[in-house]
Amino acid sequence: MGGARGDWGWFVNAPASSSGVAGGGDPAPWRLAAVTAIGGACGSLARGGVQWIMDTAGWPPWGAHVAMNLLGGVLMGALFARLSARDSRGAPLGIPSGMRVREHLLAAGFLGGLTTVSGFAWDVVNLVEGGDAASAALVLSANAFVGIAACFASCRLIAQNRRPASGATASG
Repeated sequence: MGGARGDWGWFVNAPASSSGVAGGGDPAPWRLAAVTAIGGACGSLARGGVQWIMDTAGWPPWGAHVAMNLLGGVLMGALFARLSARDSRGAPLGIPSGMRVREHLLAAGFLGGLTTVSGFAWDVVNLVEGGDAASAALVLSANAFVGIAACFASCRLIAQNRRPASGATASG
């Protein structure tokens, strides 16, 4: 069910016009929503599988949320380091329009489904209400501070190994 080329280019690369003709421009909003939903479903299934495995192995109830949020932070930093256009100094300029589908599929979709702010918030509230303030502080710190630090570190590590494209701009 691909385009004339036998691939999915017709789906992900078509412009936002009503003509539906593939080639150039930003993808139509419905296409971005569709790839976000597909990525989100896959990320949510991955998180559910990891949570089931960790629960079966006897980890604390909040263990899977911390693990997925830390992994998600590392992957998000690496993803944005790879997708971002960079200036001559290596500073990020933003996501070029040609990378929007990948951004929606992988970042908003898959990593959005893999990670869980609501689960992490519930874990903290549940621990505090259960009288375990020390574990609540640990879960809060791991999710918020360590997760953001992991995202930053992976982004910097990947970005340092990339050379900026000459004449790179935010629009690609």
